[in-house]
Amino acid sequence: MRPRTLRHMAIAVAAVALALAAVGPVSADTWYSGQRTFGGTPSSPAASVEPAVNMADGSQIFLLTPTGAQTNANARAHAPLYLVLYPGVSTIPASSLNCQPTNCDHANSFPPYDGPGGGLKGHDHLVGIPPTGDFNVAWDVYAIAFTPQGFADGAINTRILTESALDAAIAAGDVTPPIDLHFAFNCSMTSVATYVKGTPFSL
Repeated sequence: MRPRTLRHMAIAVAAVALALAAVGPVSADTWYSGQRTFGGTPSSPAASVEPAVNMADGSQIFLLTPTGAQTNANARAHAPLYLVLYPGVSTIPASSLNCQPTNCDHANSFPPYDGPGGGLKGHDHLVGIPPTGDFNVAWDVYAIAFTPQGFADGAINTRILTESALDAAIAAGDVTPPIDLHFAFNCSMTSVATYVKGTPFSL
């Protein structure tokens, strides 16, 4: 890892440690939605934390990302992150999705979903977690979009939370194969206690 990246991560960890002082009890069972920030300034925080999904079992996890943490890691040190995009006409409650267009700074729109009652409702971040999945500091981002068939047969109304469910949806033609966004960034695992102490992001 390059010295600049290590410095970013050290600053982020310090910011989170300060924010966690005197943290109270929190729930690991609630599905949280939206990005939260720590340290720095409102326009340039030191780090952000957001919910994600362990795609081995569909459980909620949290990822800490230092600001500006694009990666230069060797390809062998990369792992995939699947960004599952849900359309506005989905019946899934927006509050259960990892991110919505108004509470995070990425993937705020998806033009193919635009139209009557359309647009983007939100998205989930599916990642692998040890010991059951492929986890690395560097993450390659792949988009997963619903196909016209996925709209027609109602697949858009069920969250995809596991790798097996994602594979099945691809095989059934309900979603596209992973779309490489040619973007990678660094992040690490953190706790729900870290997340709830952050400042909610809003557009």
